Amino acid sequence: MTTTDTIPAAPVYTITIASSGAAMVDGVDVTAPGTDHQAARLAVLAEVRIKAAMYGRPVRATVKDVDGTSLPLVVDIDGTTTTLAHPHPVPATNVRAAAPAGPADPRTLTVAAWRAVSDPENAELLTETAERLAAAGADRAETLRAIRNAHTVWHRIRDDDPETARELAPRLLDLLQDSHPRRTADIIAWVSS
Repeated sequence: MTTTDTIPAAPVYTITIASSGAAMVDGVDVTAPGTDHQAARLAVLAEVRIKAAMYGRPVRATVKDVDGTSLPLVVDIDGTTTTLAHPHPVPATNVRAAAPAGPADPRTLTVAAWRAVSDPENAELLTETAERLAAAGADRAETLRAIRNAHTVWHRIRDDDPETARELAPRLLDLLQDSHPRRTADIIAWVSS
């Protein structure tokens, strides 16, 4: 996990979990009323984790309770959630939310990259991130990078977790849409075997 001092002050996502089980991130419903509280919590954290993946770094979030209290968190791409003992800093008005946090130690990046390609959960996360980027009409280069990353993780986990790989294969093929013939052929060959 990156030290919280290096994480940009923005964006800060607002997580709300009602006693009814309804949960939201920035006012957008994630779970419906009647959802188990723990399931609602996991769902909103997964949603913020996807947002972190879109930035390629940890992001800040605040859990707002119905009693008015708030809890500042940092959510990392790998799902690590850190509760902060202090409120989030106020973002400077001239700092862009997507600005990089500054140079990172290459050894840390290598370890983080290895964890990312070794975790079956990241295959789902990266696939969903690529789908959301494509649906939102995001920058084509950024979307293609997310698709390539999703395929790389899929390729890495397919022998260790074939069930997840089979579930993700059609989604990856939809994303690839023959824009990457080698990657498309790789998926088709594995599914056919």
